[in-house]
Amino acid sequence: MGNQKRYFIDIAHMHPVCPLSLSHARIFALADVWARWKRKQGHTVRFPVCMHYSGSTVFKLTSAISRFKQEQLLTSADKQTLELLLKFYNVPKQELEGLSEPISVLDYFSEVILNDLKNIQISCDYDEYFNTMDIYYQEFVRAVFDIYEDEGFITTHNHKKSLNYPLYSFKESAAKRLNETRFTPRSAKTMVAESLKRLDTEWSFERTHSIGTRINEQTIDPMFDAEFLSIFNTIYPYLKKQNTNKSRLKTLLREFLYKMNNPNNDVSPAAGELYLKALEILPADIFFVERHLQNWVAKRTYAEVILLPSHLSTREYFFLGSITKNGRIDSASKGYGMTLSQLAKEAGSENTRLALLLSFGVSHRDYEWDSTVEHVRRMMLQFNDFVNYLKKYKIKERPNRISDLLKSRNKEMEELIQRGNIRKILLIIFVELPRTIRSMLGTVPAMEKENYEVLDFFSGWFEILCPSLKEKLYGN
Repeated sequence: MGNQKRYFIDIAHMHPVCPLSLSHARIFALADVWARWKRKQGHTVRFPVCMHYSGSTVFKLTSAISRFKQEQLLTSADKQTLELLLKFYNVPKQELEGLSEPISVLDYFSEVILNDLKNIQISCDYDEYFNTMDIYYQEFVRAVFDIYEDEGFITTHNHKKSLNYPLYSFKESAAKRLNETRFTPRSAKTMVAESLKRLDTEWSFERTHSIGTRINEQTIDPMFDAEFLSIFNTIYPYLKKQNTNKSRLKTLLREFLYKMNNPNNDVSPAAGELYLKALEILPADIFFVERHLQNWVAKRTYAEVILLPSHLSTREYFFLGSITKNGRIDSASKGYGMTLSQLAKEAGSENTRLALLLSFGVSHRDYEWDSTVEHVRRMMLQFNDFVNYLKKYKIKERPNRISDLLKSRNKEMEELIQRGNIRKILLIIFVELPRTIRSMLGTVPAMEKENYEVLDFFSGWFEILCPSLKEKLYGN
């Protein structure tokens, strides 16, 4: 990457047993605005996307589908599951024929989610996409658990293996690492610190009936292997391109992990190259996460203490609230609220993206979903009317007054991005600035390109907020 500035944006990745909920979709929307903003500042941005194939929920879907296909007697739970699939997730009935195996279900919804993200212009690193059944990732998980074993971070509780969170040396180090990490809002640090104190050994990481990485005939619980996806994301593109020999993959990854926390270790040239590739990307500069995952962030802090030196730990956690309807948090997996697929179909991709961004006022609070999409439509009609007026008439004010106005609002909007108040930015763009600038327009016809300083200002912000609007700005 040379001398280019680097910026690593990450989020909690999806468990694809259903289309994306609006709560998770808005995380992508905010992360994407951040990614586009950083690119405009000249950064090379890493913004990974992957699917976490894990857990046991998918078996409920496949069991109901299999009984339905075989015309067996359906339980009430089966009927609810099928109604969820056919009516809420809008899975075509003919598609059920190919969804009787867990992986096929996960593949199906992964494709739905990726298409929906692309539809609302989320600029992830799609070329580097993977799911966690990938052999590279599974060997990475096994290598990490080898490190955990070597470091004494694994214990036994009720005849099941658990992570040894209460061990003083780990707990002290995790608390120190947490104290060095930025949180938005600041109050989130206190929440995570409390979660960190409460972590114990009672929750085993071993499962017998689950999708995921297997170690010693047991499957790793998804809440114990997602914590280090950020590290894997930094090396996956290189591993994929090198087509690393599978037979020595685990050894290579063990060497790499030891090198990460002990830079003076002598390792093979291949592991040394992996180490250098990771240093090009790490640390994660900002990690966007829903507020209810505070316990998981505490667990992730422990993982980074063991696997990474402090200067490569996640720099900032940006906590977000959820979408609610009548005070109840939306949940696509439970069939409540609205999915991204549904909203995009009803409102169109642009209106969907803008509606999600309008939900970010105070980012860490829940947002009650309302008639935002209708508001978006009205807002866009008014803005189009303003643009037509701007192209038609000359600005009567001195040019430097316009320049000063745009510079002042630009600085304000940059500060708003850092706080996650995208709603206010949209109101400035679509309501406040048009109102102010329109008062500066006269009745003298504008010469061709005469008001392009203003148009260029809007165009620059559309690149960040909603890129497809940029083309429309310069249309008829």
